[in-house]
Amino acid sequence: QWMNTLNGEWLMIFDNADGSPNTVEHFIPPGNKGNILITSRNPEHKRTVSATNSMEVLVMSEEFAVELLLKSCGLNESHE
Repeated sequence: QWMNTLNGEWLMIFDNADGSPNTVEHFIPPGNKGNILITSRNPEHKRTVSATNSMEVLVMSEEFAVELLLKSCGLNESHE
């Protein structure tokens, strides 16, 4: 909950969250100040976000991975 007291934007990453979606949902703070990126092989995590905010990636190049991370942070490559 302390994350919601931050004045700026924040990014929370759940990498390889292949367990139960309940575990991830427990740590997601309320509100809409920040951004959350969840990577998982568990299709059940689709219930955690809306369909417009999720994407299935079968194979990801390093270039696309960097682009996706920067986009989820609200940045583009010119901010490196």
